[in-house]
Amino acid sequence: MQDECYQVRQCFAQKLHRGLCRLRLPLEYMAIFALCAKDPVKERRAHARQCLVKNVNIRREYLKQHAAINKLFSLLPEYVVPYTIHLLAHDPDYVKVSDIEQLKEIKEALWFVLEIIMAKNENNSHAFIRKMVENIKQTKDAQSPTDAKTNEKLYTVCDVAMNIVMSKSTTYSLESPKDPVLPSRFFTKPDKYTFLSLTHQ
Repeated sequence: MQDECYQVRQCFAQKLHRGLCRLRLPLEYMAIFALCAKDPVKERRAHARQCLVKNVNIRREYLKQHAAINKLFSLLPEYVVPYTIHLLAHDPDYVKVSDIEQLKEIKEALWFVLEIIMAKNENNSHAFIRKMVENIKQTKDAQSPTDAKTNEKLYTVCDVAMNIVMSKSTTYSLESPKDPVLPSRFFTKPDKYTFLSLTHQ
């Protein structure tokens, strides 16, 4: 998705889009579209956005028609958020944790995805996303749980995501109707001590 060759980026995006539309690729692959926010070609960014919109709509429609389905975790569009946060926290270009320019790029990448996911506040999804981000901050990066810098970058990306959610959400209930499930391959179980500290502040 970040190859120097325009044709390579285009071909990869099209294959990714087809696999996601047919529900043959895991939801986590949809997070890759966040990297398109940095694409220097305007047409590529626009195409990636169209792909995201279509994928989100396909999943929402599928869930409406299969209300009793047990695959909520693998289909609900909101669940792309944890994957996107983790992907951006591990972006090779994200070197200095508090670098303003790098954080601006991360914000653009997050907004590239969140704008579409949050376009309709279906089933109080804004609160669900907020809860998801809060829960991530109570975990550690499962790939490097003892690496302080890795976790600091993860939490910083969470802060940027939370800032977007809070600034764009004005009519949501504070309580999420569902408790999000985080992918265990990327996040450890919540730190109970941290959770208790946060809830009693």
